[in-house]
Amino acid sequence: MRKQIKFITAILAACAAILCAAPAFAQAHGGAVGAQQKFLARRAGTYTRTIRFFGRPGEWKGTSTISVILGGRFIMEENRDTVMGKPVEGIRILGYDDASKHYEMVSLYTMSTSITKFTGTSTDGGKTVSYSAMSSEPQGEVPLRALIRQVNNEEFVVTLSARGSNGKFQPFQETTYRRSQSEPTPVK
Repeated sequence: MRKQIKFITAILAACAAILCAAPAFAQAHGGAVGAQQKFLARRAGTYTRTIRFFGRPGEWKGTSTISVILGGRFIMEENRDTVMGKPVEGIRILGYDDASKHYEMVSLYTMSTSITKFTGTSTDGGKTVSYSAMSSEPQGEVPLRALIRQVNNEEFVVTLSARGSNGKFQPFQETTYRRSQSEPTPVK
């Protein structure tokens, strides 16, 4: 009986410690919505997408809906495109980690079964974010880069690059997002 009381007391003490530490944990890990998250949230809306591949003729079209999620901490993009005659769907979640001081993005799409996690930095308050990642492919992991450049409130561009056989990163895809004309421009 005495061992059971000690065990229960230890469990209660651990629970109390966790409950007391939770606010400090949230504070230390960026629980509040800051300037970076607010900047990303301005992208919320519907867009047309124009996709082109470097070295390949033609353009492909699609649509994207960007929503603010989890109390303004992240944005989620859902896109639907037709690329080279095939339907392609994708989801991206983007945010800014206050603890690490990095932008983060996870990307999933129907042309793969992997989840690609990008980590990025910006020197201009989020107008241009340079991301890097390792993508799982059948031939092994492939280093990727993504550059997201906010042109204005109505347009942004995503350029994807992969490391070539020469060891240098070469762009292979560029997607231009244009806000639907029926959408009001977000407040600054």
